[in-house]
Amino acid sequence: MKIHILGALSGTEPMPGRNHTSWALELDNGNIYLFDAGENCSRTAYLAQMDLLQIKAIFISHPHYDHLGGLLNVFSTMLKMRALYKDKEPRELDIFMPTPELWDTFDAFARAVGCYPYCTEINGQILSDGGFFKNDDIMVEFRGNEHIAKAENGDFQSFSFRISAEDKVIVYSGDVRTPDEFADWSKSCDAVLMESGHHHPWEVCARWKENNCNISKVIFMHHGRDYVNQPTQTAVATRRVWGKEVIFAEDDMLIEV
Repeated sequence: MKIHILGALSGTEPMPGRNHTSWALELDNGNIYLFDAGENCSRTAYLAQMDLLQIKAIFISHPHYDHLGGLLNVFSTMLKMRALYKDKEPRELDIFMPTPELWDTFDAFARAVGCYPYCTEINGQILSDGGFFKNDDIMVEFRGNEHIAKAENGDFQSFSFRISAEDKVIVYSGDVRTPDEFADWSKSCDAVLMESGHHHPWEVCARWKENNCNISKVIFMHHGRDYVNQPTQTAVATRRVWGKEVIFAEDDMLIEV
């Protein structure tokens, strides 16, 4: 399977060559699962010759602009691709949002501006702590975290994900208050995509090492000032702590798992 980094930056001001957070998992059968949808994610994917019509599900980790600012363009790009290729095959797309209000607002806006992909059944669903999505390809488990305070009714509004597919396990932190919120998931897996916008990468790796985590690929993304301002120093310090290779994601990077 392949991980496509479509945007690796946290919610900073615009920076050359860097877009806000988004990544996609492409399975060997060509099916694609999108996690977060920061600005320009569909443009990056399309220019990398990814077939966006093969997106089967989209997961938005929490309601911050740097994780969903490009979602409307995902819809519009899919619409344009269907028109370009005269594709009228019925398709189905599952979208998981962290709050009902966010889905209702997005759904209404996408319809109002006319960018709903035609011949596509959109299944808008809400993430829940302990919930999951499963089909013949993949299982995606949801865990609430405290990056955002809980809603008044006690529901989580921010989520991490554990993805199981093709006999591999990938953990995606989303934005988290602390890596300990998904410590059991990171104990042993094939890859962790960890946000570095709110945490020092070397401190995260020190914590994982202390907990004897067996992670085959450590991938930092959603970069904050550590990596943006001092990429070499940050990478060296983190690798020194972890004791082996660490990947610092860049836009349009392709990672084999």
